[in-house]
Amino acid sequence: MRLADYLRKIGVAPPFDGMGETLRRVHVAHRETFLFENITIQGGGGISLALGDLERKFLDQGGGGYCFEHNTLFAAALRDLGFTVATLLARVRNGPPDRWVRTHMVLRVRIDGAPWLADVGYGGFGLIEPMPLVEGATADQGGAVYTLRREDGAWILSMRDSSSVADLYEFTEDSQTAADIEVANHYTATHPDSRFRRILTIQRGTHDERTLLRGDRLIRFRDGRTTEEPVSREQLRSVARDVFGVELPPPPLIFESYATPGTDIALAVDKPSA
Repeated sequence: MRLADYLRKIGVAPPFDGMGETLRRVHVAHRETFLFENITIQGGGGISLALGDLERKFLDQGGGGYCFEHNTLFAAALRDLGFTVATLLARVRNGPPDRWVRTHMVLRVRIDGAPWLADVGYGGFGLIEPMPLVEGATADQGGAVYTLRREDGAWILSMRDSSSVADLYEFTEDSQTAADIEVANHYTATHPDSRFRRILTIQRGTHDERTLLRGDRLIRFRDGRTTEEPVSREQLRSVARDVFGVELPPPPLIFESYATPGTDIALAVDKPSA
């Protein structure tokens, strides 16, 4: 991949102080540089996971994307940096269990043989830094405490803030092929029931603050506490521009064919209710 361009874009430059510190620095920098968003889907476009297309979108056009785009690009960068990376699929624990589906992509990265969970594509409430993939591992990241546990043969990532504890997603370590990822990506981007078609979201995550435009709400998470303010349909474009620095495609957006004003449809990348 265009590794030099990628590192320049995220503001990280060699030399690196060991593989562990390299993974942490690049993970944090990626999260703080690129937006999580579904603007391409909402504009009626398709989602390509071809590396050249991702490089043009993220590096040349300054765009962002959702989990499959983020973690595909990130995995390519890690491999060029010398890491051993496995692609895994996760089920977001949102809504009734019989509706959980493997439509989230995460990465297992090995450092000196030890496995780490890396995920730059979960949106505002996701990991900012990687964490060891071991039973009982915890990580305090900007007011959110993440914990990994085993349950019925699967890994569960949970998050605790000042008011609640919630499971985010579950996954196993069965490595996925590129075709597996393409199928999950295609469903998520195009299926009429996909939440990414039913709601507009733009999100930014840093150590200091998580900011999410989610349908008719602007959500801010800081120091373990969440605040919300309403956003009317008429305000969406100005909020996208003023808060996130992006221009939305011309109307109508895809979600407008589904939702009526005031509809609140849970989005898979949001923190589930406890």
